[in-house]
Amino acid sequence: MSLTTTLLHDFLAGDIATTELTAEASPRRYFRIESGSCPWLFVRSPQDAPIQITTWLASLGVRVPAIGASTDGAYLVEDLGDIHLAHRANLGCYQELMRTWSRFAFADLPSNIPNAKWALDTSLFQKELRQFRQEYLVRFLGVNDTFAESCDAIARQAIAGPQALQHRDFHCRNILLPDSGLAIIDHQDLRTGPLFYDLASLLTDAYIELNQETRAFLLDYIPTLGAKFELEPAVAQRHFQATAIQRVLKALGTFGWLLNQGRGEYAIAEKRARSCAMTLLAEQDPTSDLLRAITP
Repeated sequence: MSLTTTLLHDFLAGDIATTELTAEASPRRYFRIESGSCPWLFVRSPQDAPIQITTWLASLGVRVPAIGASTDGAYLVEDLGDIHLAHRANLGCYQELMRTWSRFAFADLPSNIPNAKWALDTSLFQKELRQFRQEYLVRFLGVNDTFAESCDAIARQAIAGPQALQHRDFHCRNILLPDSGLAIIDHQDLRTGPLFYDLASLLTDAYIELNQETRAFLLDYIPTLGAKFELEPAVAQRHFQATAIQRVLKALGTFGWLLNQGRGEYAIAEKRARSCAMTLLAEQDPTSDLLRAITP
């Protein structure tokens, strides 16, 4: 029996004292051994360990935490510490992050990996915006839901344009900064999606206030990325804005659900996301009914 298999067995048997790390918005839960030095975290998850996508990303030179032993409902993952991009959100880190993103965004995902069958498509975006309407507009804000048609239109607009591989949840808490370089986590849902989706995630990141220098770099990346697909800057900007609106409304749906569950630690993130959504909607249409609905 290997060391990681033994560790996982002892963890599941309750023979190892652990401390649960900060709870995620997802159903995954992470645990660290309380004493001694162990290079592994224990994960309880209803999803299987993302072994295939982790192996593929590593083959491209993208640093991701290694996966150890796994079984139904639990696995081990490499412990790369607790320092996130949020703790060191400088321009250099974001420049390195975009270089890392480019390694997988334009690569060909092998067809035998399950992620190749998934996509950020109109139906998924419509589902996400239903959660936004139900959990955020109705339950959190107490607004009557008259926005099914406009949200469906947002979903259709967001999917337009070139496609590339997207992490899907690209924000500062999903980027670790170990002793050197950076590592991407929470990558199990990587899939094809609108070209600007991950970039929009960074620019609408509700967990951090970007400094002016970093924001300018990311905004300059919009025409740079569009040029790879021969998009004029104005066209690239329109595609970015449509995707960013979808992304931030999706985030508000998640924050609404969490706050409705009593997760008050997400209140600051909700305020940032709402402010961002208001700015984006006002730029697109200052007379928008949806803009009025989310404006305090």
